Amino acid sequence: MSKTISDMQTAYDAGAIEAGWYARWEKAGLFIANAGSPKPKFTICLPPPNVTGELHMGHALNGTVQDIWARYRRMTGYEVLFLPGTDHAAIATQNVIEKRLAKEGTSKEEIGRDAFAELVDEWYRTVGATIVSQYRELGATLDWTRLRFTMDERYVRSVTFAFVAFYERGWIYRAPRIVNWCPHDQSAISDLEVKWQEHHDTLYYIRYPIDGGGEVVIATVRPETMLADTGVAVNPDDPRYRSIVGKTAILPLVGRKLPIVADDAVEKDFGTGALKVTPGHDAMDYEIGQRHKLDLINGMHPDGRMNVAGLPYDGLPALEARKLVVRDLEAQGFLVKQEPYTHEVGHCDRCDTVIEPLVSEQWWLRMEKMRDKALAASEDGKVRWHPERYERTYLDWLRGLRDWNIGRQLWLGHRVPVYYCANGHRTVSVDRPAECPECGNPKITQDPDVLDTWFSSALWPFATLGWPDETEDLRAFYPNDMNSTAREIINLWVSRMIMTGLEFMGDVPFHDVAIHCQVQAADGRRMSKSLGTGVDPRELIAKYGADALRAWAASVAMSSQDVRFDESRVEGYRRFCNKLWNATRLVLRDIEGPVGAMPEPDELELIEDRWIASRVASTQREVTDGIEGFEFQDSIAAAYGTAWHEFCDWWLEAAKDRLRANDKTAQAVALFCLDNLLRLLQRARLPDACFMAGRLAPIRRRSSRGRVRARDGDRQRDSVVSQDCAWRPRQGRRREAFLAD
Repeated sequence: MSKTISDMQTAYDAGAIEAGWYARWEKAGLFIANAGSPKPKFTICLPPPNVTGELHMGHALNGTVQDIWARYRRMTGYEVLFLPGTDHAAIATQNVIEKRLAKEGTSKEEIGRDAFAELVDEWYRTVGATIVSQYRELGATLDWTRLRFTMDERYVRSVTFAFVAFYERGWIYRAPRIVNWCPHDQSAISDLEVKWQEHHDTLYYIRYPIDGGGEVVIATVRPETMLADTGVAVNPDDPRYRSIVGKTAILPLVGRKLPIVADDAVEKDFGTGALKVTPGHDAMDYEIGQRHKLDLINGMHPDGRMNVAGLPYDGLPALEARKLVVRDLEAQGFLVKQEPYTHEVGHCDRCDTVIEPLVSEQWWLRMEKMRDKALAASEDGKVRWHPERYERTYLDWLRGLRDWNIGRQLWLGHRVPVYYCANGHRTVSVDRPAECPECGNPKITQDPDVLDTWFSSALWPFATLGWPDETEDLRAFYPNDMNSTAREIINLWVSRMIMTGLEFMGDVPFHDVAIHCQVQAADGRRMSKSLGTGVDPRELIAKYGADALRAWAASVAMSSQDVRFDESRVEGYRRFCNKLWNATRLVLRDIEGPVGAMPEPDELELIEDRWIASRVASTQREVTDGIEGFEFQDSIAAAYGTAWHEFCDWWLEAAKDRLRANDKTAQAVALFCLDNLLRLLQRARLPDACFMAGRLAPIRRRSSRGRVRARDGDRQRDSVVSQDCAWRPRQGRRREAFLAD
C-alpha cells in the first residue's frame, strides 16, 4: 500500500476533514487583501446580515454564491477583497429586545434609554460573534481584518457625513405627509417594509345625508376613520352622482359638513361608487384632499388610539372604537347594510402590527436627480443583471420613484445630525455644536429621530472602505465587482446603493448583480422559525458537512424559480464527496514509486483513456463558463457528472485491474484525471467542496510529485480539448458490458 494512502481515513468523515482547515487558512492570511498589490482587483462586500439572530438558509445560499466568486478570482490571479460586516437593523433589533423585556415583565420605557442601550450593545456583541462563527463554519473566505458594523464609529461618521452632504445640496427637508405608521413601534416605515396579508372583514354601507335634502351612501371597511372625514368624492364619469357634485354632505355622528367633489381616482365599481375622503388616514384620500384643498384631520394617536376629542370614542383602540361607531350608526339609522369582504391589509414586516396610514412630520430625501443618474447608468449598461429580467423590476420601480422618508421614530439607530438651540435655530453638522452658530446659545438638543436603516445600508459599498476619507482601500477596491442578493430587496437596497454610489463616488458601486432564488420550506411555505418551517444551516453542516451544503447551495442559487428545500439533495452531495474520497484512495492505494509522464492525448492507445482525458479537460471549460455566466448549477452539474458518472463509475471501474497490475499508463491517466478533477474543486473551477479539496491537496501533491510531467495548465487543457474524443459509453449500456470490452 502507498504511504500516501495512510494519510487518508478509510471512511469519508466530513467533520474530521473540515476540522481545523478554516483556522489554518485564516492563520496563513489567505483571505487578507493587499490594497497595494499590482494584481487586478476584485471586490465583494458581503450583504450585511441583520444582527437579530443566527444565519438562516438564505444567508448560507448567498454566502456560497459570493464565496464561489471570491475563490474563483483568487485562483485566476486577482487580488480579492471579500469584505464582511453586519447591519444593526434598528427596527428589527429593537423589536427583538422589546420582546425579551416583555417576557421579563418590563419594557424599554420602564428601564430607560441608558439601560436599553446597554442591552442592545450586549446583544450586538453576542449575536455578532455568532454570525462570524457561522460564516467560518460555512467556509466563507472573508477578510476578517476588515470586519465592519453599521454602528461602528467609522461607519456612523460616514452616515452622518452623507446626511449633511444631502442637506447641503438642498435635498433633505422636513414636511408633514401621509406615511405608513406602525402603532407598536410608533414609527414610520416605508412602503417596501409593509407586508400584505389577507383579512376577512365586513364592508359597512353608511348613509350620509346631503345638506338641503337627499343622501349619498358610501361603503367602508373602517367606519371608525369616518370621524376624521373631510369630504365625499365620486368619479366625474359616474352619471349616478353628477347632480350632487358641489353639494355638501353631513357627517353622521359628528355633524361636520363635507364638500362633495369629483375625482378620477374614485373607483365607480367599488361599493356604491361614492367614497368617504379621510385625508389623514389613507394615501389615496390624502392625494384627493391635496387636489381639492380639503381639510386634514388626524383622528388617531401614534399608539393607535382614537384622537377625537369631545366624542365618546376618544382614546379607544381602533377596533374597539369601530364596534361602538357601528352600534351608534345602527341606532341612529345611518347603517344601511353589512356584507362580508375579503381584502389585503398592510402589516409591519418586523412586528406584524396592522399599519395605520396617518399624517406625520418627517425627514424626506429628494430622489429626482439621483434617480435620473441611475437611469442613465442603466441605459449605458454599467450594471449587468443576472438573470436579466430583474433589470426590469429595478427600472420600473426607479421610474416611479418618489421622495424617500428617511426618518424613523425609534430608540435605536443613527441619530439625525440636526441640532436645535433654545431659541429654535436649527444646525445640521457632522459634529455636535458646542453652541448655536447663529445666536451663540449653549443649550443644544439633538433631533430625536433616527435614520431609516436602509439609508446607512445604501452607503455600504464605499463606507466600508473608509469613505468619506480617501483611503487606500477606497482607491483600490471601489467600485466593487459584484453584488448578490434576494429579489425582495432590489428596491430597498440595490437601487439605493447604485444611486448613492453614483452621487458620492461618481461611479456605480458594482458591475454585476446576481439575484438568487428564495429557498422555501419543503411544503412551499416560507422558511420561518416562528412557523416551525426554518432549517438551521449549522445542523446541516453537522450532519452532512459544509462542502455538501455549499454544493447544494451552488446547485440551486441561480434557479429561475424559487426552490423548495429538499434535504435529500444535501445528502446526495455528501455522497458525491464520499465518492471522490474513495476514488482518491483507490487510485493511490497501489501506486509505489514513479509513475512517469502523462502521455499526450494522441499517444494514448486505449480509446477509453483518450475519452476520459478529453472529458476531464472539457469539464474544466464547462465549469469555468458556468461560473463566468452566473450559471453555477451548470458548473456543479458538469463537475458532478464527469467526476461521478464518467471517471468513477466508468473509467475507474474499467481500469481497476490495470491499476492493480502496476500499468504505468493507467496510473498516469488516473493521476491526471484525479489531479484535474480536484483542481476543479480547489482552484475555484468549482469552489464548493473547499474543505475536502484542502484536505486532499497535500496528498495529491505528494502523490503527483515526480510522476506526472508538469506543464502549463492552459496549454495542457487546450491540447486535450483539441483532441476531444467522440467516443462515449453508449446510453443505457450495462457497465458490465463496457468492462468486458
